[in-house]
Amino acid sequence: MMYWRQPAAQRTMKSYLALSEAVRAELNPTDSRVHRWSAEVSARRKNVNAEEGMFVSLTAAGVADEVFTCTLVDHPETSKETSSAPTAANERQVVVLRKEREVMEGTTRVKEYLARCKTHVVAHRSKVDGVGWWCGDFAVRIGRVENAQGTYAGLVCEVEYAPVRDVNVADALLAEYANAIGECLSRADAASGGSLVHVNTGECVGAYGLGTGAFGDAHAAVAYVSTVMTMQSGGL
Repeated sequence: MMYWRQPAAQRTMKSYLALSEAVRAELNPTDSRVHRWSAEVSARRKNVNAEEGMFVSLTAAGVADEVFTCTLVDHPETSKETSSAPTAANERQVVVLRKEREVMEGTTRVKEYLARCKTHVVAHRSKVDGVGWWCGDFAVRIGRVENAQGTYAGLVCEVEYAPVRDVNVADALLAEYANAIGECLSRADAASGGSLVHVNTGECVGAYGLGTGAFGDAHAAVAYVSTVMTMQSGGL
């Protein structure tokens, strides 16, 4: 996972469109079919001033002070060649507890946990929306980050090596491909003052005990939460 760090004055939707087009032109030479995807990261924090009744206190027991949710959506492909109606988007929600280093999946488990966040309020929300395509064995996804007000906040890029689902095993190949993306972005006219920042996905998911498992929604949620919060803080 990577993001393009750029001074605020150059960080515009115009620059995003130019940068994303530069990546697509170079890394999608065969014009492979693209698909839409999105991820929404929300942070809920406990309101210390909220009045708690006995019932709220009981149901909220054991709930983390800071709760992140990541909603992952794969949008259905539409084709002019078929008259059939598009299928519904594939949407999944994952809870990420950064301080506790825990991840929760599954519709029932996630809903039950969020229902206990009676005294929590949404403190931050970011949406990542973009397109993805296949380039050989590599899946490339590039998207724009928008804050809760709809303001453009930056560009993120994700690369997956399909034959190997273990992040650590594919690390060398992913790093080489990531460098190619960085060079592509730096050559774009809209790249003024920018640099590609790598978020160590293997290290991030490893901290949650996910390092040895096949890459899935839990891994993706941790990566998106880490990336968005790093962008917000201007870290790395």
